[in-house]
Amino acid sequence: MVATLAGCMVAALLSVWGSVEIEQLFQQVFGRLADLCNEGSYSGAVVCDAFRSVEKSLLERVAVMLLLQVLCSALILAGALLIMKRAHDVLVRRTESALSLMSDSARVRGRDEISRLIDSLAELSARQAGFEAEGRWRQQTSGEQLRRKSQALQTLHQVARMFTDGVVSEFSLRNGLSLLETSLGARTAGLALNPAAHKALGTVALLHTRGEPAVLRQLGAEQNAREVSARVVPPSGDCAAHSLVVPVCRGDVSVGTLVIEFPENARVDDPQVNLAESFAHLAALAISSVSRSQEERRVALMEERSAIAGELHDSLAQSLAYMKIQVARLQRGLDREKHPTDVAQAARELREGLSAAYREVRELIAAFRVRMGPGGLLSTVQDAVDDFAQRSGLDISFVHDLGRCHLEVNEEFHVMQVIREALSNTVRHARAYHVWVSMHYGPEHLLTVVVDDDGRGLTNPYTESNHYGLSIMRERAHSLGGDVSVVHRPGGGTRVQLTFAPQKLPAELLTEGTT
Repeated sequence: MVATLAGCMVAALLSVWGSVEIEQLFQQVFGRLADLCNEGSYSGAVVCDAFRSVEKSLLERVAVMLLLQVLCSALILAGALLIMKRAHDVLVRRTESALSLMSDSARVRGRDEISRLIDSLAELSARQAGFEAEGRWRQQTSGEQLRRKSQALQTLHQVARMFTDGVVSEFSLRNGLSLLETSLGARTAGLALNPAAHKALGTVALLHTRGEPAVLRQLGAEQNAREVSARVVPPSGDCAAHSLVVPVCRGDVSVGTLVIEFPENARVDDPQVNLAESFAHLAALAISSVSRSQEERRVALMEERSAIAGELHDSLAQSLAYMKIQVARLQRGLDREKHPTDVAQAARELREGLSAAYREVRELIAAFRVRMGPGGLLSTVQDAVDDFAQRSGLDISFVHDLGRCHLEVNEEFHVMQVIREALSNTVRHARAYHVWVSMHYGPEHLLTVVVDDDGRGLTNPYTESNHYGLSIMRERAHSLGGDVSVVHRPGGGTRVQLTFAPQKLPAELLTEGTT
């Protein structure tokens, strides 16, 4: 544009200069002709007049053309100045405005505004390239972190399923350690169990994958001490790599110590520590559940032994005591040679007592041999109902509505024994034709077990009789945290009712409790 304007200006100046030259040439030519006409040397007056007229017209036109050319040159010059001013505004002021938007660190000093703008843009381009490189690095890092987190979650999922789907054993613990070692990229992983833990599991005190971690040998006496929190042991001595020591505990109960040894020059970061702590927590839950299950079985065994002692005391011991008295009477009668009728009566009572004791012993033996089958409580109760119905000839029915109620093993055993005791008493004493056994789980988290019969009923429903075993049933109900009652059944007969609240809450009640 500047070159075009410059060319226009040169052309205008050249046209003005040409017009001036032509005007001077005309003045010279027509001046000579006018001089000749004035001197009289030329005889054509008409021609002279024509020359003068043409001279005057040409000079006037040349003057007008010269004026127009001067005006065009002025306009061109004014346009050039306006364009230059506009260019100044665009190139200088807007450049200054663009530079003012940049930070001080991005501004580069130069010879003029254009060079400063170019240098600043180059600086910004370099920074943009750096930001893009950093963004790509962050993207790669985020992808790697996401991959590691996904692998950690998959490892924890596999370990959790391994510990919950099967029996926790040395095999499952070693497999869990192998999964943890692979996920962490470790050299070896070990689990040092406390004496109580490895005795409960029946395993060795130290489980490892690819050899015992060297840090365990360095810890020495500290190996059996309880770790408070996870800590990273730096390389030292025989161990040339970092090691991670994590306590394996549930609450205040310590189970053992998890030790992970990493390769040389490997660093331990927070995600690896979090994964190891989560694995230690799962292992602690699994191992402590084994110990707790053994303790529950031990407590259940002790409670059952106590119940057996009570039943023997209330049934067989009293029967034998009664027979002892009758034998003493028989012995005294024989010694004093009393009337034979007394001796015969004592012998009959002794025989009846022995028969009753024999039946009670058989029933106790049958009760103590009861085992929960694969079908659980309901299947075992149905088997007991069918067995009593077959042996007694009674019409015994069993209905149940437990819903989402789940009982502990100890609870199932006590419920089963109460039902067997009630059926046994009904068969022996009630003189009934029909027996109804029902189990119902109510909305107030109460399980109700009812055994009804249409027999002769009770003379006094609150009279505690050894034959009905009410004391034994009450002892079982007390261990369940419930109550048992023996009352008259509406419509005739006897009703034995057990009511208690199971230890396990259904899922919907747990949800309501958390919300």
